[in-house]
Amino acid sequence: MLLLSSIGQACTVFSYADDEIALFGNNEDYHLTPHIWFVEPRGDYHGVLCLGFDYGATQGAMNTAGLCYDATAGTSHILNWHKELPDAPSYWPSLIMQQCATVDEVETFMRKYDYSTKGMAQFLFFDRNGDSLIVASTHQGEVAYLKKSGGARTITNFNVTDHAVGTYPCWRYDTAWNLLRKVELGDSTASVDYFRSILNGVHQPGYTTYSNIFNPRTLTAIIYRNANFRDPRVINLEETLEQGPPGYMTLEEFFERTRDE
Repeated sequence: MLLLSSIGQACTVFSYADDEIALFGNNEDYHLTPHIWFVEPRGDYHGVLCLGFDYGATQGAMNTAGLCYDATAGTSHILNWHKELPDAPSYWPSLIMQQCATVDEVETFMRKYDYSTKGMAQFLFFDRNGDSLIVASTHQGEVAYLKKSGGARTITNFNVTDHAVGTYPCWRYDTAWNLLRKVELGDSTASVDYFRSILNGVHQPGYTTYSNIFNPRTLTAIIYRNANFRDPRVINLEETLEQGPPGYMTLEEFFERTRDE
């Protein structure tokens, strides 16, 4: 099984929420073939828009309850074995996206399991309420759950609990955080255009394979390829699932199929 700590070699993930808006942004900087696919809702399980690479694991996603996430690598400590807990299921982030609606539910789900055999990337979860949850491994070998209501969050490729792990200092983190802080301080306004400007400001030419902006309140996803922010694809998740979603395909193929829409 592929360790989650190996996914997303250089990513910038960020979110912002207030009473008016909730947005989640991500740049994926990784030389593998990006794919897109959809998981249809069934029973109590949510429908999901998934983005990832050609090994089939979900790198980032948004579900029909308005829960979003993405992950960054190069941030992991070795985790302690909690033998009193069952081993975490394979590809547990995919299960979270099908079963959970809020970051509180994510934390409840995760605390049921031991992750010592899985590896631990760093995650940013974000829900339609505007709550965010950073999940990271600590120097003590435990999993940290760092929750915040509203405001700005960002993660890149250093561990937020231990800056000695990963690439710190990080210009991408500093750029995204400073731009988000302008919104928190009232000097700028959060919008899709503003989030696109952040993605553009932190993209890495020749490395950024795709970017996305999720709106968990409208269940809208905006996706870009190769840092071409003039040619987006806009997906309404509920409408796409109702119409019968396309199957697993490369993002390039998806862009070609939807070019004239």
